[in-house]
Amino acid sequence: MQRAALFIDGANLFYTQRHLGWQIDFSRFMRYFMKRFDVVSARYYVPLQEPSSEDQSAFRRVLTTHGMHIISKPVKKIVNRDTGELVMKGNLDIELAVDAMLMENVYERFILFSGDSDFLPLIRALQKKGKEVSVYSTRGISAHELYSAPGVDFHDISVLETEIAQSDIGNLNSGDEHVFAGLPSTGDRFTGSVLSVKPYGIFLVNPYRVKCLLPLSFLGVVERITDLFSVIRMDDRFDVTVFDVDIAHDVPQITVKLVDRAMSEELERRVKALS
Repeated sequence: MQRAALFIDGANLFYTQRHLGWQIDFSRFMRYFMKRFDVVSARYYVPLQEPSSEDQSAFRRVLTTHGMHIISKPVKKIVNRDTGELVMKGNLDIELAVDAMLMENVYERFILFSGDSDFLPLIRALQKKGKEVSVYSTRGISAHELYSAPGVDFHDISVLETEIAQSDIGNLNSGDEHVFAGLPSTGDRFTGSVLSVKPYGIFLVNPYRVKCLLPLSFLGVVERITDLFSVIRMDDRFDVTVFDVDIAHDVPQITVKLVDRAMSEELERRVKALS
């Protein structure tokens, strides 16, 4: 799969969602892209209002839970000397562009979520370096120069509603995981898909929408795994039970154990094939 990095202009995406009239479910969002790419980074750029409201803090926890790296800076309050008007300023375009250039060796495809034409120089620079570029925004509120730029793979977010929009409980699209209210209890069982892989275990997309870790030691594999990244595939699914629930942190975390013996045996075969 092609290595891709997601760069999200949070302020622009906020207005896009308001224009569309529906909200993104970031669990479905990450799953959508991980099915299509080897997502090596997902970065969300958003101004930070101080003090943060409860809703803002909760939203940041949702992003963190689903593997997003949040980049923010405080909103500046500037008084226009001519009019006396208070202007709020919190643009992170420069930070996004600098990070995209510094990380160019990490990814093959640059995926931008923004309709701002200010990113055109960045897109052209990355194309000159041989990067493929995809832009996700919505026609009507996106700069024409952005979606008509040569070589840019433009996607209108409006057509992705059935793939990435939030769904009402009890009215989920076919194939979606059931959404549970609250935290699980020890022993609860569910099937999770891969969110990200670390040397010590696998973080899973889960119906509770909390941070969910399947540790290396709970995979039920006898063979020693020295490179988990080479063993796990992004389309793997794991039937697990809840081993521990930790609510001591801002983002609750559950630890789970693999209970699917057939999957443990499959992982064992993959480890042996690598040795």
